[in-house]
Amino acid sequence: MRFSVLVADDEKMPREILRDHLPWEELGVERVEEAEDGAQALELARVHRPDIIISDVKMPRMNGLELAGAVREMYPECQFIFLSGYTDKEYLKGAIKLRAASYVEKPIDLEEISAVLRDVVSELRKQEHPDPNLIFYRGEDGDLTTPGNGEVYVYEKTMFAALGNLIRHKRRAEAMNLTARLYRDIRRCEGTQPEVVRNLYCQIVFSLLSAAESRNITAVTEQGDYLLYTAAKQPTLRLLWQTLTEAMQTYFQAVESNAQDLVTRVDEYLAAHLQDSDFTVQAMASDLGFVHTYLCSAYKKNSGRTVNQKLTELRMERAKTLLADPSRKLYEVAHAVGYADGKYFVKLFTKEVGIPPRLYRENLCCHEE
Repeated sequence: MRFSVLVADDEKMPREILRDHLPWEELGVERVEEAEDGAQALELARVHRPDIIISDVKMPRMNGLELAGAVREMYPECQFIFLSGYTDKEYLKGAIKLRAASYVEKPIDLEEISAVLRDVVSELRKQEHPDPNLIFYRGEDGDLTTPGNGEVYVYEKTMFAALGNLIRHKRRAEAMNLTARLYRDIRRCEGTQPEVVRNLYCQIVFSLLSAAESRNITAVTEQGDYLLYTAAKQPTLRLLWQTLTEAMQTYFQAVESNAQDLVTRVDEYLAAHLQDSDFTVQAMASDLGFVHTYLCSAYKKNSGRTVNQKLTELRMERAKTLLADPSRKLYEVAHAVGYADGKYFVKLFTKEVGIPPRLYRENLCCHEE
């Protein structure tokens, strides 16, 4: 925080010494105003609202104690350092009554007044209580002196529902753009309580975690507790939204990677379980760590066929190979490719291949001869 100082003294030399020879920059003082008497100092105080006033006690038109009384009515936090070439106890009593920061005798000792100023500045810094809402919206390094704009964010249920749908349907660019838009809209509404914003953040996180769980995106689901804890932990809106966007990027990257990998994983699983007559897609989804409905939808979208169509295709290809062995009974072939009912196998084979398995075998034998 930067401070302003007003120096009031009817003598020019003390004003110039204080103005030119004190370590203002080191003290964090960015502006020093001067007044030739108490009345002028009061007018300048009204305009510039100084944090510290260094004032001579005896001045024409209005003395230092009268000035302090008038300024304190307007700005109770303003700190006073009185200067006096007199050891009048009445002035000292008045300074004490006005809770002056210090009372320094003339002639001016620069080291003494510098030390007093350091103490005053230190106290002012301790008394700083920036609006926590402003810290949330602007960050600790932002401008915390300008009051918030008072604007309140108007919650749009449809917008948050739309974001949830974009996440579920893997529409990455649109979801990220909408998230960025929400951030910009909320950032402009500094009258919105941070707790309201944190609740909105949690709403998006729940949508993200739900979508990630259905797709077995462990890179996101394992962050669930952290993401929700962040709602209370992150001190600023920027950090809160940064955490959210990073989690969303992780989710979409994993979704895109999983879409390519899922078909291979399903095909390998089916090939290894052709003979299982009690095979179910639900059991396979559970074994692979996916929600059943998601696995079926994703597999068809990326392979062009359903899981059952692929399973039937693999079983028929395996059955063709087994039928080449004339010693195998048809029911044995059926059992070997996962069909406990031989008649059903014959019916399905005929439908898929175009001829009954017995005729298929005969044709194989004819070709071999």
